[in-house]
Amino acid sequence: MKYFLSIIAVLAAVFLIAEPKMIAGAVGAAVTDCLEVIVPSLFAFTVLAAYLQRSGLYRTALRPLTFPLSKLLRIDEELCAVFVLANIGGYPVGASLLAELVRRGALSEKNAARMLCCCFGSGPSFIIGIVGMRVFGSAAAGLMLFAVCFLSSVIMAFIVRTGGEIALKSSEARYDLTADAFISSVMTGARVMFTVCAMIVGFSVISAMLGYVGVNSLFERLFGLLGAGENSGEIFAAMLEVTRIKSIAPTSGAFPVCAALLSFGGVCVIMQVAALSGKMPLKRFIISRITASAISAFAAIPLSKTLPPADVQALAPNAYAEPFTKNAALSVCVLIMCAILLLEVRRGKS
Repeated sequence: MKYFLSIIAVLAAVFLIAEPKMIAGAVGAAVTDCLEVIVPSLFAFTVLAAYLQRSGLYRTALRPLTFPLSKLLRIDEELCAVFVLANIGGYPVGASLLAELVRRGALSEKNAARMLCCCFGSGPSFIIGIVGMRVFGSAAAGLMLFAVCFLSSVIMAFIVRTGGEIALKSSEARYDLTADAFISSVMTGARVMFTVCAMIVGFSVISAMLGYVGVNSLFERLFGLLGAGENSGEIFAAMLEVTRIKSIAPTSGAFPVCAALLSFGGVCVIMQVAALSGKMPLKRFIISRITASAISAFAAIPLSKTLPPADVQALAPNAYAEPFTKNAALSVCVLIMCAILLLEVRRGKS
């Protein structure tokens, strides 16, 4: 294996030297996506989710949702709060929150790995704003997609629960409403953002390399044979990096395809989860993504028949990205401030 990977690394280095313009374009497009889509839609909620957990406020703020959900799923009420935050906050939120519980000694790595199978979701901001509005030209379509993906997570929670009880280790309920709790939450959000954006840029380069050697064309033909139609060339790219789902065309079978892709999350997101989850075993999590994708796809089929016709004007390439373009400078400032805060914390520890 090491010799094989060494050969791949050498070929990648040759490609980087031989095709600098292609690589620069791939990196530039990925950075633009991060600044215009990922950071505006994910950073604020990541910080909020971390603060709710770190301060202890999630015990009261989310109780109207977590109390009935804990009875339904038969899972610890505080873990149900993580489940809710993970499914409405974005893909990396669940891994980040569970890793924090493991770090504090409140949850074992084994049980955290089990919870990770259902504490995983794109969140309504991305699904409704990007997939619903940009792909289908309809917020209602995005809301239906989010409902399908959330239902898939609930079913996965039932499956996870069949493996035995999951509960936090007994600990006194504490509230930390100090400024340190907020600053620490911003630090968590910054780490998540840098991890997510770096992985997206990296996978954009990988996708460019695979396209250059013909792998993308191979999968395009494969999905064409499976009946994907004009989306045959987009599915593999979205399986690698889920933000590429915005290029899916609103054809008759696009709705269940998008549902499956959103529940799967993409290889890039799975790598982000691996980076944020610490030492949690991920074998069960990876298998769960395949199961969740199948559940979402089948659940989306009847709903796809109720979709209104797509608005062609709403599907222009920059139809939804334009509002974010005006805030690109603000996103850059957010990243710079996050970097400064991280450096300050590291300096303080040293």
